[in-house]
Formats: sequence, C-alpha cells, structure tokens
Amino acid sequence: GLRLGDCVNGTCLPRPPRVVRVQRGISSNIFVDNKAYREFLNSKFNATAIDMETAAVALVCHQQNMPFIAFRSLSDLAGGGSALSNEAASFATLAAQNAVDVLL
Repeated sequence: GLRLGDCVNGTCLPRPPRVVRVQRGISSNIFVDNKAYREFLNSKFNATAIDMETAAVALVCHQQNMPFIAFRSLSDLAGGGSALSNEAASFATLAAQNAVDVLL
C-alpha cells in the first residue's frame, strides 16, 4: 500500500514505481548505460539490478562479520530507456526519496 513518488520537476515516470525484492543484485565499478551489457549481465549472472555502491558495503560487512540489508532505488534502466534523455540525472533525486520512504 506504499505510494511512491513518480514525478520530479514536472517530469513523470511512464508507469508508477513499485517495491520489489531483487532476486540477484550486483555491483559494477562503472555506470552501466548499455542495453547489451545489461542483458549480458542478466544472462551470465542472472542479475536483475545493477548498482555502483552496495558491493563496498557488503564487503566491509562481510569482513566484519556484520549482517546488512541494502535498500536501493533504481533511477534508470541501464541503457533500456530513452536514448534522448539521461534518465539517471532526471530521476536520481526521486529514486533517493523513494528509497528513504521505503526504509522509513
């Protein structure tokens, strides 16, 4: 029943955002904005979400034998959206606010 934000500065997502449990998230040391590479990561590693930061947190928690949970909000489709706009730049603040709302 949680309603997430779907518009920022008059620009709205084409469909309402929703909360899902990621089957297998992976981290990359680069910003992935390439549909073919995203599809390769999915076919090779069954990755359903890619980020750039969570692996660092996971590694430190693993080394310290500390459990952790990551709440992430995706801001773009890793090359699967419009080639005419930078979705991550447009929706990064909305994604961040939605992640905070889910956490709270």
